[in-house]
Amino acid sequence: MRYSYNGFNNGLKLDLLSNGTFINEDYLFGCTGGGERKKVFGTYKMDSVNLKLIPNKVEFTEYPMDMESKPITTNVNYGIDSLKIKTEFQIVSWENKKYLLSDFYDFGWSLDKENDYIRFADYLNSGLEPKSSGRYLATEIKDTIKTEFDLKQIPEKWQSYFLKEPVSAKIRKIKKITDPKDIENISWLIELDKGKKDRMNNRLTLETKDGDFFIEVDSVLTNRSFGKYYMPDFTTEKYPIGTELRTKWE
Repeated sequence: MRYSYNGFNNGLKLDLLSNGTFINEDYLFGCTGGGERKKVFGTYKMDSVNLKLIPNKVEFTEYPMDMESKPITTNVNYGIDSLKIKTEFQIVSWENKKYLLSDFYDFGWSLDKENDYIRFADYLNSGLEPKSSGRYLATEIKDTIKTEFDLKQIPEKWQSYFLKEPVSAKIRKIKKITDPKDIENISWLIELDKGKKDRMNNRLTLETKDGDFFIEVDSVLTNRSFGKYYMPDFTTEKYPIGTELRTKWE
């Protein structure tokens, strides 16, 4: 069985083989050359809820910026800190997908302190899941009955990140901001009428029903929250005070 994530020039793959061994692959490439590929090998233990990887070997390949040069591959025993991987996962089911979620905090892909549960909550809250997945491992199951998402699957310490229903807010104020060094560089500070007491947090993205206007919340107070919009097509005529935005539209 393969669990995977595919992003732009980066990805994750975890192959669980029928003989009880696994291959974990993590790769990252630059647009103009260069990159790396890390493969970790070992054995695993798995039941209906948990997966534990027991690594023993690592194959690390570096790809030079000069595309004409040959990549350099190094084989070592597992244990070097910079080559370590997540080894303990919970299996979460939803619709026709299964997810491998780890509570290990990793800092490589965000300035925020986050893990698989937090990223999974972000995608679920915004309506991106189960259609697409973030940087966590997932696999599709064929010929199965689709199931509703059950929050009880998620450990209690992470449940607060998940919205039980979409957050709806309306534009309260709009402030135009012009860069004094570049008058053509314009953005808009959007104030919304919902805050912490309404389960608003600074990881949410809200959009209009037509999907043409959205903001990422970056600051939250008790009864208000804020975000910026940078696209030049914004007009207060099209999106006036009182315009409704939601984390997810049914």
